[in-house]
Amino acid sequence: MGKIYQVTVCGLRGEKMTIDLCNTEEQMQSMTVLQLKEKVAEKLPGGAGESVQTLRLIFTDKMLEQDSALLSSFGIQHKSVIHMVIRVPGGLKL
Repeated sequence: MGKIYQVTVCGLRGEKMTIDLCNTEEQMQSMTVLQLKEKVAEKLPGGAGESVQTLRLIFTDKMLEQDSALLSSFGIQHKSVIHMVIRVPGGLKL
């Protein structure tokens, strides 16, 4: 059995989730932001529904905005800590 590549995702209230990403270095190098968001959404209460669109992930002061970007391009590796916020609809319309 090989190594399981994982990251820790922290929420605003201090909750932490360990996310299993993949089993090989090659898979880790090709993992995208969207794939990470989908894995995080699966662990959130209420399932993956619209959560993927409302998730905002932050790593070392960089917002992981482009879903097609590789995690490796941000320097994310095994045991990295990523912060999560959830975008809430609303605001002032002028």
